[in-house]
Amino acid sequence: MQLQEFLQDLNARMSAAKTTGFWSEVDKKRWINKSIVRACNFAKWNFLNHHSTQLTEKDIEAYFLPFDYKPGGMMFIKVDGQEHAKTNVENYQSGNHVWERVFCILGDQYLVKPTPLEDGKLIDIYYRRRPVPLVNDTDEPITPEEMEEAIIKLALGICLKKEPNRGTDADKQILEATAILQQIKDRQDEEGGEAGFTGQATSSRFLYKNSNPQD
Repeated sequence: MQLQEFLQDLNARMSAAKTTGFWSEVDKKRWINKSIVRACNFAKWNFLNHHSTQLTEKDIEAYFLPFDYKPGGMMFIKVDGQEHAKTNVENYQSGNHVWERVFCILGDQYLVKPTPLEDGKLIDIYYRRRPVPLVNDTDEPITPEEMEEAIIKLALGICLKKEPNRGTDADKQILEATAILQQIKDRQDEEGGEAGFTGQATSSRFLYKNSNPQD
């Protein structure tokens, strides 16, 4: 569903709920975006796991993180098919790490060691996404279609919370949205085994995660 469709649906429900306040499009967009974030934070959703690629540049160790990277959400990185272990900035810079191939996060960039010696080698990045705010009418969220009803109900709940004496109605919308999200989570848990990545993501760090305690 595009942002303009979310707005149309929310407007219809606000009218049906007989809201009395005057709310701008800016207000409604903010509620929708806030509701998308709440839906994404409800559980550890598989759809937030993402795989993207970049290409190395000769003698360049620093590369920009994906625009939708969630802080703290880096899982692992491979450069030319070789996995790099995550370490902190201090250990990266001092060389105090057991693994030969490592990476660290510094601001809005990630650094890889050893520094690539060639252009055009593939960097595979496996990370957790964050929802990017919807701004334009045709923008679409990263959430799946099955979450749209919950998002609208959460947005309506935010609106009703701002109306006098509508707290109970607001809570009803929020509880119904929560129930929908829980049902979606239960289905995800039952299906299992689907990480959300394109292709199969394998990482030896899960096998040897205790081998390098200082990283």
